[in-house]
Amino acid sequence: MIKYANNAFLASKISLVNDLGNICKEFELDAYEVMDAIGLDDRISERFLRSGVGWGGSCFPKDVNAIVAAAQTEGYEPAVLEAAVDVNDRQPDRMVAYLSDYVDLDGAHIAVLGLAFKPNTDDIRNSRAIPVIDLLLDLGATVTAYDPVANDEMATQFPEIEYANTAAEALAEADGTVVVTGWDEFSELDEEFDEMSTPVVVDGRRCIERREGIVYEGLTW
Repeated sequence: MIKYANNAFLASKISLVNDLGNICKEFELDAYEVMDAIGLDDRISERFLRSGVGWGGSCFPKDVNAIVAAAQTEGYEPAVLEAAVDVNDRQPDRMVAYLSDYVDLDGAHIAVLGLAFKPNTDDIRNSRAIPVIDLLLDLGATVTAYDPVANDEMATQFPEIEYANTAAEALAEADGTVVVTGWDEFSELDEEFDEMSTPVVVDGRRCIERREGIVYEGLTW
């Protein structure tokens, strides 16, 4: 129970931060500035306050689902934990919706940057890239994906999409891009966006610098 409670708490904290971030976005406020401020409160702490496209991996989904299921077998509905999962599941939808504000996705060429569920691993279990790619394909887009280490792993799940050897290769001639994993190398991208057909960037991890010459949407900022 301690292990489940620990991971359920952290997952719920991230989902709450994402929920607050979505609200900030609606009011054209930068959620990161808001979270930097509340993180100064030592009752909250500054950790796990980065909003974005959501959590994945093996532990958070498995343990949250396990504690929810266990509660339900005893006749208790864990409303907060269920809401945390729901918020997390909707973040990829919001990402694709922002992209569709600028790009007609039917027939568009979209670059997906980042496939692992977090940086510095090739683990794609419950990666937020999976629902993002599913949505893009359902809407008629052609997808080129790139991850520094997880291309081969994702190819077992999506053999029908293209995989690039570099971020620059993925971006070339793309009609839009989504940043799903916060790899450090994505923060160094700049002129590569100029090679896109239409430089539309939806950033789910606050990796990319907003600048003139690209249409930039942060997911919660």
